[in-house]
Amino acid sequence: MSEVLIMTSKRILAGLYLLLGISAGVSAQELDRVTAVEAALQAQTPEAAVEGATVHVLDLISAGQEYAADEPERFYREVEALIDPMLDFKRFARNVMGPAYKKATPEQRERFSEVFRWSLVRTYALALTEFRDGEVDVLAPRRPHRDANKAKVIQEITYKGRTYTAIYMMQRGKTSNWRVQNIIIEGVNIGVNFRTQFSAALRSKENGGDIDKVIDSWGNVIESSDA
Repeated sequence: MSEVLIMTSKRILAGLYLLLGISAGVSAQELDRVTAVEAALQAQTPEAAVEGATVHVLDLISAGQEYAADEPERFYREVEALIDPMLDFKRFARNVMGPAYKKATPEQRERFSEVFRWSLVRTYALALTEFRDGEVDVLAPRRPHRDANKAKVIQEITYKGRTYTAIYMMQRGKTSNWRVQNIIIEGVNIGVNFRTQFSAALRSKENGGDIDKVIDSWGNVIESSDA
């Protein structure tokens, strides 16, 4: 992946992940946002779910300008609060682990899911502020979705005169809420990209196939890939 594409993906992914989420430890105002986002996720169409959440995402981005640099942990918590309901972290993490998932213990699976969650939140959250003046549009589907419980939602982000495309692979589960299974940004499949990184880390001389070591070093794996 070229340096330009990496930076583009990093910036867009930061903005995209905030279209999604809930967690404890947030203010009453943030809980209101979370409630509103959760309501949006109950929309009949996946496009409406993403579009409805966007309003509150942009609100958070605007508010985040006031404190993100001085209070990053607070910002991370609020990012996670918007991410959690819509993004299926466990399924995403399972796909990233690939064949290693079957070999991993339940404890390892759970631990990687949490590490994976925070690697996304902490790495990209502060970049959200760069999109506060961007225009976000969710495109109407070109044809009806084949599966009523699965969908591909296309979103365009116009920022500084350039338009970026993001594709959400979504699924509606038992709760009837839409959740994101994967994201493709400017042709870069985020799930596949992370899976490649996990596989390489597992095969590396330092880790020697040890899943625990990969989990422990996951934050460094992500940082080195963005360098």
